Amino acid sequence: MSKSKGRTGAHARANIQPPPTPAELDAARREIAQIEGKLADIAAGHPSVKTWKARLRTAQAVVARAPKA
Repeated sequence: MSKSKGRTGAHARANIQPPPTPAELDAARREIAQIEGKLADIAAGHPSVKTWKARLRTAQAVVARAPKA
């Protein structure tokens, strides 16, 4: 049996991105508010819920990259 060497290469390193600019942060926060409003209006089983939740996660990721003040 060979010993596992763990993850090596690019997929092992964290994808570190620079913090968002204030304009990007503001746009992401507005988009989060809009998407949450749409998700509240859409029925839970609606096919577009998956798409909106994916967009919500990307906007939340931008906000999460912002430095904590």
